[in-house]
Amino acid sequence: MKYTPKLPDEYVNHPKEALLWSALKMVVALMLITGGLYLALLWGVDYAAEHIGPQTEKRLMRYAAVDFNSSRITPSDYLQRVTDRLAACAQLPYRVRSFIVEEEDANAFALPGGRIMITRGMVERLRSENELASVIGHELGHFKHKDHLKGLGKSLLLGLVSMLISENYGSLFSATLRVTDARYSQSQELAADLYGIDLMACAYGDVTGATTLFSRMDRGERWRYFLANHPDFGKRVETMREYIAEKGYRQSGEVKPLERF
Repeated sequence: MKYTPKLPDEYVNHPKEALLWSALKMVVALMLITGGLYLALLWGVDYAAEHIGPQTEKRLMRYAAVDFNSSRITPSDYLQRVTDRLAACAQLPYRVRSFIVEEEDANAFALPGGRIMITRGMVERLRSENELASVIGHELGHFKHKDHLKGLGKSLLLGLVSMLISENYGSLFSATLRVTDARYSQSQELAADLYGIDLMACAYGDVTGATTLFSRMDRGERWRYFLANHPDFGKRVETMREYIAEKGYRQSGEVKPLERF
């Protein structure tokens, strides 16, 4: 084959478009690919968790139990009685145990291993057993929907994605995944709210006081929940009231006083 010399292309040293624009398009494309892959894997994690059988879930709950500083938690017979009453309607394949955590912040959370933690700050904000049942019912909803198992899978997945992404663009990708994860978690929280209402209706015969705690905690600062795992209280109360009306649940029952914890 005969070699025919020719001049290089005129764009060899002068590309057709600005290098900054090319780099920006590449970053956006990588973000879209990473985000799409992450969402697809999230769906896979959810699908796997939802199809785990009761016995397998029971074994996983034993292995996944989270250690907690025993000096900061307090068992409560009253808290456990309310939990058992609601859990009987949830029909979980394991017993859920509830504890009080000596922390000032108002919070409650479900831990792998079948444990519910309610902070002292939350206890001090409660005004009735109805509100306590609403909080516990919400956390039982996380167990019923297997959000604890999905959360473990998501944590492993997020760690894997963080290892694979470029070091230069790592913070940018991490911010994108945090936003995706926050919105995903908010949908789980709303679903747990509604399941908690179902449990109250089953265990108590009515849902009186199901929304009063969130109504008091609503301050109208909805913007600050954009990156929060929990949706704002105003949206939660509105969604819960609509659900109660849709289901026709009774709300004229007794407001039960809190017993001593």
